[in-house]
Amino acid sequence: MIDTPSNFDSSGAQWAWDSTSLKAFQTCPRYYKYTMVDGWTTAFKNVHLTFGGHYATALEHYHKHRALGLDSNDALIEVVTEALLNTWEYSGSRDGVPIGKPWDGMHSAKTRDNLIRSIVWYVDEFEDEEIKTLILPDGKAAVEYSFRLPIDFGYMLCGHIDRLCEYGGAYYVMDQKTTGTTITPAFFNQFLPDTQMSLYTFAGKAIFDLPVKGVIIDAAQIAVGFTRFERGFTFRTDSQLDEWYEDTLNDIERARQATIDNQFPMNPTACGNYGGCAFRSVCSRSPEIREQFLKADFIKREVKWNPLISR
Repeated sequence: MIDTPSNFDSSGAQWAWDSTSLKAFQTCPRYYKYTMVDGWTTAFKNVHLTFGGHYATALEHYHKHRALGLDSNDALIEVVTEALLNTWEYSGSRDGVPIGKPWDGMHSAKTRDNLIRSIVWYVDEFEDEEIKTLILPDGKAAVEYSFRLPIDFGYMLCGHIDRLCEYGGAYYVMDQKTTGTTITPAFFNQFLPDTQMSLYTFAGKAIFDLPVKGVIIDAAQIAVGFTRFERGFTFRTDSQLDEWYEDTLNDIERARQATIDNQFPMNPTACGNYGGCAFRSVCSRSPEIREQFLKADFIKREVKWNPLISR
C-alpha cells in the first residue's frame, strides 16, 4: 500500500487544497483551524453528507457503466445492488453467516429506502438524455476522476470530478446535489460565485485541455414522500476563472500566514450559516476554556482531511 503524503508542509501550512478546505478557510479561519489543521469533527456522521455520498456514488457508477456499453436497466441493477450493500451495516457473523442491519440516518427523508427510490427515479428521469460522457484516451470513461493539479508557488489543487460530458456541442463537468427544499432558480444561483464549481471548471479546462463552459448541476429534492429533479447550469468565462484563480492563490497565502503566525480569527458573520456552525458553542466560550469544550463535544479524526487521498 502506497502512503499518501501529508497535505501540510514542514512549516505546518497546507499546500494541497480542494474545495472543502478552501471553503472552510473562506468561511471562517477559526473553523478552518478546528476542522482542517487540528482535525476536530463531530462524534456522529452527518446524515446529509452520508446520504449525498451514497447517492452521488451510485449515479457516477451508473454513468460509467452506460458509457462503457451497459444498457440502462443492467446498469441500474448494478448500482442499486451496490447501494444496498454499501448501506448495510455489518456487525459480525453468526454460524458463518454475516449479520447486521440497514443503515439508519435517523432522518425522516434521508433514509435507505428513499436513497434507492431516488436512484431509480433519477434514471427514469434522465436515461434518455442527450448528454454524452467523454471517453479518455486510455479508453476509460471520464467519470469518478480524482485529480491533482500543480499550480503556482508549489501549491496543488485537488478534487473529484463526477463526470465530464458533452452537451449541445459544449463541454461540461456534471455534479449531483441533494436538498430538502424546493428547487427554484435561486437554488442554482447559489453556485455563482462558488468555489467548488469554479474549481471543477478550472480543472476540467486545465487537465483535459477542453473549453469547458461550466457545470451541469442535477439537483434532487429529497422529501418524505417524493423525490423531485431539476437540472441547472452554472457557467464560467475565462476572465472569471482568471479572477477566481488569483483570489484562490491569495486565500492560500493568507492561510499559510495564519498557520505560521498561529492566528486564526473567527468570522462572526458565518456563525449562523446553514443552521449554525458546529463550533459556535466553543467559540462563544472564553478563550482559556475552549479546549475543554472541544475535547468534551468533539473527537479528532484518526486521519485528517487530506485532498491528496483519491476517492
